[in-house]
Amino acid sequence: MSERAQQLMDAVWDARQNGADTETKLVAAILRLASDAVRCYTAQNGIEVLDRQDLINITYELTELK
Repeated sequence: MSERAQQLMDAVWDARQNGADTETKLVAAILRLASDAVRCYTAQNGIEVLDRQDLINITYELTELK
């Protein structure tokens, strides 16, 4: 799963180089990109739900990148 983490980091750096030039914009980009990288499910009422455990897992994967 480290490939997924690397792709997320690449996307974050790409966002940083292409318009996320303030802390606020960078945080917004990270949140948006993370929500795209994490598994989601559709609830019975049609709302998309992010998998919290998968989000935590990707944070561990990111810390293991070299």
